[in-house]
Amino acid sequence: MIGRRGVMAGSVAALAMAGAARASTSVLGTAEPVTSLPPGSEAPQLNDVVAPGWRRDVLIRWGDAVLPSAPPFRPGEVTLAAASQQFGWDAIIAGLVKMPPADDGVRRLLMVVTHPDVQMRMAFPRGRGAATVAGKMQGASVLNLAMQNGRWVVVAGGYQSRRITDGTLCRIAGPAAASVGQTVQGVLAPSIGGVTPWNTVLLPEGHTAGWIRRLAGHAPGFGSPTVGAGFGWVVELDAANPMSFPVKRTALGRLSRAGVACGLAADGSAVVFMSEDGPMGRLFRFKGAAPAGTGEGALDAGTLAVAVIEHSHIVWHDLPAGLPSLTATASAGRRGSGFDAPSGMAIAPDGTLYLACRGNPGRGISQIDPLNPRAGNGAGHILAFAPEGGDPGARRFAGRVVLLGGNPAHDSSSRYAPGSTAWLRAPSTLDLDGSGRLLIGTDQRGAVTDTADGLFAMHPHGGLDLLYSAPVGGAVGGAAADPAGKTLFTVARHPGATREADFADPATRWPTVRPGMPPQTTMVSLAPD
Repeated sequence: MIGRRGVMAGSVAALAMAGAARASTSVLGTAEPVTSLPPGSEAPQLNDVVAPGWRRDVLIRWGDAVLPSAPPFRPGEVTLAAASQQFGWDAIIAGLVKMPPADDGVRRLLMVVTHPDVQMRMAFPRGRGAATVAGKMQGASVLNLAMQNGRWVVVAGGYQSRRITDGTLCRIAGPAAASVGQTVQGVLAPSIGGVTPWNTVLLPEGHTAGWIRRLAGHAPGFGSPTVGAGFGWVVELDAANPMSFPVKRTALGRLSRAGVACGLAADGSAVVFMSEDGPMGRLFRFKGAAPAGTGEGALDAGTLAVAVIEHSHIVWHDLPAGLPSLTATASAGRRGSGFDAPSGMAIAPDGTLYLACRGNPGRGISQIDPLNPRAGNGAGHILAFAPEGGDPGARRFAGRVVLLGGNPAHDSSSRYAPGSTAWLRAPSTLDLDGSGRLLIGTDQRGAVTDTADGLFAMHPHGGLDLLYSAPVGGAVGGAAADPAGKTLFTVARHPGATREADFADPATRWPTVRPGMPPQTTMVSLAPD
């Protein structure tokens, strides 16, 4: 195990590799030197590490401008106005939104990123910061990306550029709107989102109660005893329309979610899979009542169900119809089976649903089953569920274990496909690229172990490779693939945030590596070199 003090004692040469100043033009991000990944080297480093054959470019960091009026980043002195216009403290890629070709021939992409958390001890000196400022550091960002000189960059102040925060007005839609209210202020703790087939983005609210307590008495609107009813929903965002209101879709139920994935059933209706955030979280599904079409109303009526494990299959059991299932979905789904901290998901073109389980050390021997096959193991695993007939709306899915995380040198229960060149712990986010590779981001929650969190690629034949490692204390916040090229996008989340670290004494100061500058969550692009 590598302690924080040992990591901080890295060489001056290593420190010199990472820093790059903010671009002076309207475009954020520039190329920065990186180290290559030596064979077998997986221990946490002060800086991020890129596998041989790949080039890494920095796109945007905590505190960089999302809106053109954003002031320069002043760590330790962030104001409400600044935080509401700057990139958030934490980040997970929700997905890329398809854009029509531009008349000027410039390739553009629209990226949506969630900002799920703010660790006060890391974001503010002495851990004491205004709760209202923290509320603006979380939420979501909509970013315009453009190809310039062969590299993707973030354009500050692009047409759709936008921040979603605790102060954003949202519309409430669906069957529970009459009891909850027609509008609510704020999106709180959005976790692992996803893009719909009709090109909107789903932002699932996670554990919101802590944010409500933090904001009560400080931010307008959060002191009411009934305010909690407006949170815990899946938020649909039309990112391509900067004038649109985010919409909380109550037909998808209310619970603390870790992630969502959206597809279409064989009958054309919307299907949304949702993982419950918790060590024994359950898997829920919404199936729309009618063909989704353009998406208008596709998520406002349908059936909620919870997954029950039967041997190596899961079977979807419908929840009772009515308001209680919508407003207290976790209670309504109590008969569902628990998975080992279910997290991100991805749906393959053949209808297969992939689920990342970060691991559950609390699972006992008597609680193991074919889809949670290990007791007391925190290394996690990945599952694949093949629906009957390839239809994501089917009642029964055949499950299988894709990999069992852990260091094969010390954990005999770990399993990887032949040809794998890497191993992992705590898989958290999943995405699929155009070649069918499963992109896996890991998150060990700030633990310093014998391996860094990273972005991994599992090939269709099953071999696992490591593409990118986050700095010590960091995690990987999802991935997305350029649909027309070979570039991958990913995020190094909260670098330096080991369990002993704080604002004054982080485990690293990446990416700037400057005295007095805190470490910054950073979105990067990875392209073949």
